[in-house]
Amino acid sequence: MDMIPQLTRDRFQPANFRGHYEDVAATTMRSIARHGVLIAALVVIALALGSLVISQLPRKYSSEALVHPDLFRGEDGAKYTPLANIDGAALVGSEAQLIRSPSMVRTVIKRLGLEGDPEFVAVNSDFLQGLGWVRAALLPETVVNLPLERAAGRVRQRLTVTNDTRSYLISVSFTAASPEKAAKVANAFAFEYVRAKTVQRLGDAVAAASRELARQSAIYGEKHPSILQLKTELEAARERFQSAVNEPEASRVAPGDALTLAEASPTPSSPKGVVILGLAFLSALISGIGLALWLDRRQIGRHGKDDLVGRTYGISR
Repeated sequence: MDMIPQLTRDRFQPANFRGHYEDVAATTMRSIARHGVLIAALVVIALALGSLVISQLPRKYSSEALVHPDLFRGEDGAKYTPLANIDGAALVGSEAQLIRSPSMVRTVIKRLGLEGDPEFVAVNSDFLQGLGWVRAALLPETVVNLPLERAAGRVRQRLTVTNDTRSYLISVSFTAASPEKAAKVANAFAFEYVRAKTVQRLGDAVAAASRELARQSAIYGEKHPSILQLKTELEAARERFQSAVNEPEASRVAPGDALTLAEASPTPSSPKGVVILGLAFLSALISGIGLALWLDRRQIGRHGKDDLVGRTYGISR
């Protein structure tokens, strides 16, 4: 006859999780102490490899220019009157999006001649060039062969445009292989933005002068003295507009108080040595602890728990 197991009160006692975790922590600390040399060796090797990787990585430099957009000022200095309540942060965000637009990226590339710069056009390695051949064979529609488009893609990757919602400032940051090039490209984007806004305001001034001339002509006729004055103002507005459009140097049409130019910084922005070494240290430490625990579990499986405890504390059976 089968024996029915007796239910005792001990079976209904709550599990002692605290004791379990204390035992796990104690076992982990004993493993760390027992294999401390192994863990230290792994950490030293990881830090050495991390230092070697840092020394081989190319240095990158970043520069930042600041744009002070004045969204409600006309070309003659008079304030525009908003037709409705407009969120200034939203307006500044839209202006930042204008700086990142593909048309402005291509304009800056053409002005600086970046489509002929190997840093933005050349393939980085033979391996990547081979992958490009495979990509061209399998997905030909995704391959960019024009130097301008290839440079535009890399410039967009290195361009960072942010806006401060409190001060309404736009930050234009660029990363390049040299500090001088990083500052030059960042300033070019800032100048080009201000130039585009100046051309837009001058075009609006020409349109406003044309409308006023047509209105006054309909009232007073072509021979009225005020019409001659309006024609003179319209011609002057058109000359300023054409001068801004045809000006090859964007810095000449940018007001000085609208920009804070970027300066070349000799301190590289990447690679992040502290971050790389920190990740290498943590990875080696965690891996070493895991390896120590695995070695102890393997040793327990071979000889049994009692033998391992006896060797640890000097107890003979």
